[in-house]
Amino acid sequence: MKSDKELADKHRGHPMYQDAKGVWRFSDNGKPVSETWGDRPCGLCGREGTSNYGFPDPCLGMLPGVTNACCGHGNPKEAYMCFESGVVIRGFTVATPPTESED
Repeated sequence: MKSDKELADKHRGHPMYQDAKGVWRFSDNGKPVSETWGDRPCGLCGREGTSNYGFPDPCLGMLPGVTNACCGHGNPKEAYMCFESGVVIRGFTVATPPTESED
């Protein structure tokens, strides 16, 4: 599991840094996180998309009985699942089965 320091230096799975003026910027392009974070794909899987309004999270796919879900984009503290019953689960790690090349 990643340390809080490692997680703090990422936003939705994308590495970032704080510049001399205190502005958080993405490490790969220098753009301000606060202005451009919504334009980026998931930093965990690279897929575009959102789980808002009942659409499936691109990393998790369709989950029976789940209305909204988010993989956390590499940060388990941001992961959540909202069930039709109203139950909400927060904070989990998303693991995928190994591919044939990883076996």
